[in-house]
Amino acid sequence: MAISLETATRLSTEMVRVMKLFGSLRTHAPKVRPGLEPASYPILFSLTAGPQRVSLLAEHVYSDVSTVSRQVTTLVSDGLLEKVTDPHDGRVCMVSLSNEGVALVEHLKASRGEWFRQLMLDWEPADAQLFADYLERFAMSFEVLKAIPFPASEAMTLDASKATTVEVSE
Repeated sequence: MAISLETATRLSTEMVRVMKLFGSLRTHAPKVRPGLEPASYPILFSLTAGPQRVSLLAEHVYSDVSTVSRQVTTLVSDGLLEKVTDPHDGRVCMVSLSNEGVALVEHLKASRGEWFRQLMLDWEPADAQLFADYLERFAMSFEVLKAIPFPASEAMTLDASKATTVEVSE
């Protein structure tokens, strides 16, 4: 059974609010490593699964190959990634975390985990576990649907000449 439009709208509004809060935090957060942009974190975290080709890495971090390629070049020169030969095709290069990259990812995981633990100090452990389960489920649903184009329907287009004012009571 589908959720109500009211619930979907509430979820959407709260997700935007949370994304804005995270964006604000990112701006004010101390740099873990000078020169390392937070935009590179998804690449580092994705490589914990093992070496990958840049094209596959781009898919995993939902970005284009040219952007990821530039980021990988910087991360290699910073000593966080290493270029390795693809064991299945010696002509192809892959990237993997260096020892320094592994240590940085572990530090990021621990500091993020502690930050979330502090953030949720007033939560019951069972509630936090449920939230984590639901968030994981939401992320998986999002990943499945990201490939499906959002349908533009007549009902969703804004026609100012047909707009009406709706009074909302609180």
